[in-house]
Amino acid sequence: MAGENPEVSDVPNDDDSVTDESPVAVEPHAVPPPLPGKRGVAVVSLDRHACPKCGGKAEWSASKQMLTCPYCGTNFPREEAGDDALPALNEIEERDLLAELGRLDGSSDEWVKTTRRVQCKSCHAVLVRSSEMVAQHCDFCGAPELLDYEDIDAPIKPWAVLPAKVSQEQAYHTIKGFLASRWFAPSDLKRRNFMDRFHRVYLPYWTFDAAADCPWTADSGTYYWETEYYTDANGKRQSRQVRKTRWRPASGRISTAFDDVTVRGSRGTDPKLLDQVEPFPTDELVGYETRYVSGWQVEHYQVPLKDAAVQGRQQMHAMLERMCGRDVPGDTYRNLRIQPSYSDQTFKHILLPVWLASYRFRGKNRQAIVNAYTGTGAADYPLSPWKITFVVLAILAVIVLFMVLSQ
Repeated sequence: MAGENPEVSDVPNDDDSVTDESPVAVEPHAVPPPLPGKRGVAVVSLDRHACPKCGGKAEWSASKQMLTCPYCGTNFPREEAGDDALPALNEIEERDLLAELGRLDGSSDEWVKTTRRVQCKSCHAVLVRSSEMVAQHCDFCGAPELLDYEDIDAPIKPWAVLPAKVSQEQAYHTIKGFLASRWFAPSDLKRRNFMDRFHRVYLPYWTFDAAADCPWTADSGTYYWETEYYTDANGKRQSRQVRKTRWRPASGRISTAFDDVTVRGSRGTDPKLLDQVEPFPTDELVGYETRYVSGWQVEHYQVPLKDAAVQGRQQMHAMLERMCGRDVPGDTYRNLRIQPSYSDQTFKHILLPVWLASYRFRGKNRQAIVNAYTGTGAADYPLSPWKITFVVLAILAVIVLFMVLSQ
């Protein structure tokens, strides 16, 4: 496969080329790590944070950044943590990936004690509820059909979380603004009130770190120009400059480090919508504490660690190919081959906050999603046939008017 170096404009190659067998060697060197990337089962927090005034169960307020009692309105911080408190921001544990993969044996975990799992028959999201909770509707698509579900690997408890900052009202106005800016969205959808449709959910993600050492080989191409003579349609002899490529074997080695390559653990959310609201700033993670998820749904992963690790490795491999491609000397390259080796492989299981709205419009279930930390939103919407028809007719009218005036 041939690739253009980013500094050179993308001009098509001619078929004519020459090969120079003298190799080009690039000195091994380190390259800066790539920036972090910008992917269930839902469980309501079982830890009860009692209101100091009325005793009701408090919920985490994204806008106030503290616990709030929904019954009497009291705001209060959590109690002082004991000796078993989870780590602070700069102390979040990175666990050894290979050791954890070897440890997993399907054993039980406290994360699923006193819970039962149900799966949505419509969107197939898996939700974990407390055993006494009666499932009603899916938080992801709103469907009422929830079936018992037991087919999932032994769960790993999350140990880091990104505390939500965006309130429900802010999420609502974000989606209203998103739809208002889409001219082709139906007007009756833009007028719809979504406020009571929003659910607060923490989505499961995996992050992967690794050090990489990557030797590579490729054919390095250098452009050169030759004068070509030809006879035109009038029988006259003409000349033109033709670009050709001189190929030489090249090789090199780079080393780099990957930090927080993210992989989604959720299958209940629309991946196209998640693409639009990511990334989440994983450098703002804090140690998992129940106060952050109190009153929120917490989706448990459907993508197990082993599968997520494969996806993380694929992302790293693709980034290494781009890095090595930029390292090939010359104007272009082809037949790039890399042979990376990885070390210091670690991972985290984290929770990232979103506001989800599931609604039915014109016979189809649709989703809206807002990043509950950055406030970025996106929504699924149909195109208005009336507006499309109007645009087509307007274009035809302009074409007809142009033809009339040109005559």
